[in-house]
Amino acid sequence: MRYLFLAVPGLLLAVTLGCGKKNSESGGVSDTSISVTTPPAVEAPVEARDFSFDERQGFAQSIRTQLTDLDGQIAQLSAEAKSKGGAVSDRALARIRESRKAVDQNLKRIDAATSDTWEAVKGRVNKSVENLAEAVEGAMPK
Repeated sequence: MRYLFLAVPGLLLAVTLGCGKKNSESGGVSDTSISVTTPPAVEAPVEARDFSFDERQGFAQSIRTQLTDLDGQIAQLSAEAKSKGGAVSDRALARIRESRKAVDQNLKRIDAATSDTWEAVKGRVNKSVENLAEAVEGAMPK
């Protein structure tokens, strides 16, 4: 009985002191999230209908401008490859490199295009740049 008499106040004191802390909305769990900075998304490629056959060099220049932005993002992703301890899949990087080669091949076709083949060439270039941009975006760490 004597021990019970001492135990009850001790228990009440421990409960009172332990409950004195206010818990945050997260239930007392501290925030351990990691903030990852990703570069801004590249604008969608210039639509094929925007350039006529006579404006093909302007079209090529606009694509090269988009590629400059994408190449910067690709370099950043390469630095974050899993093989280097990062979060970006090596397989995704290989896909990006293949997409980039396809863009280069399609860009070379601009100079060889004729007025009859221009629409098809524009479409292939735009599609390859779009595929590259999607591959880059898909590889970005979440």
